[in-house]
Amino acid sequence: MRPASFEYHRATSLDHALELLHEFGEEGRPIAGGQSLVPMMNFRLARPGHLVDINRLPLGGIEIDGQVLRIGALTRHEAYFNDPLIARHFPAFLDAVHYIGHPTIRRNGSIGGSISHADPTAELPAVAVLHDADIVVRSVQGTRKIKAVEFFLSAYVTAIEPGEMVVALEFPLPPSASTGSFIEQSERSGDFGTASIGITLQFAGGKIGKAAMVCSGADLFPIRAPEIEEFLVGKALADPGAAEAGRIFAASIDPVDDHIASADYRRGLIAELTRRAIEAACTRALDKS
Repeated sequence: MRPASFEYHRATSLDHALELLHEFGEEGRPIAGGQSLVPMMNFRLARPGHLVDINRLPLGGIEIDGQVLRIGALTRHEAYFNDPLIARHFPAFLDAVHYIGHPTIRRNGSIGGSISHADPTAELPAVAVLHDADIVVRSVQGTRKIKAVEFFLSAYVTAIEPGEMVVALEFPLPPSASTGSFIEQSERSGDFGTASIGITLQFAGGKIGKAAMVCSGADLFPIRAPEIEEFLVGKALADPGAAEAGRIFAASIDPVDDHIASADYRRGLIAELTRRAIEAACTRALDKS
């Protein structure tokens, strides 16, 4: 199929892009790599009347800015793989990017595009929720930051208002005695996941001092698991009760049946991925201790 008709505009600066998006309102959409938006347009699931090309804007790069890791919205997926800052501070993030799409998607897709698209099984929305990231959005009215856990409202629905666009993500830097892991299961390599689990841990004295967990595949957006985060606190790294945590979490969720997997299959898969992700994170913590 072909997309519905639209008008194309090339932004020459960030202010120009924001002015165009303000003018077009709900009919305007920014476009960079187009790896998510264009397929939606081809199936006429998205019908923007105006596309604003933001590829020429200086919104790329990965850097430390105070106490956060700031990633510009136009940073392409392939940039994460060899970035020393992500490798040093965010091992769960680094795990997750290895599940992202195929080479073409990695070369052209951007973090801002993935976050704005809000596919409920995509890796980067889950990573943002796991790490308590701030989504930085701009409009002609100014800048605001939205907590990732409040940004994703449903499948393909976010807290972005008409005229706004994502310009960066900010990840709080974790303490040195921390680590994490991310595990995903999909039908084929490069597909969106049937389910995924991400874990971060802070540790001391061979025990877990603080934990965070995110799950994709249990709801229409990535969800945190506060009951498991609380369960893990105080557990020994050598014996964190990972299998029990998986059973507890699986019993608390109500995933949907769809063409990819039944609810029962997804529930069992999430229990197993939870076990594996916790054990992998604990192994890394023991190696760092």
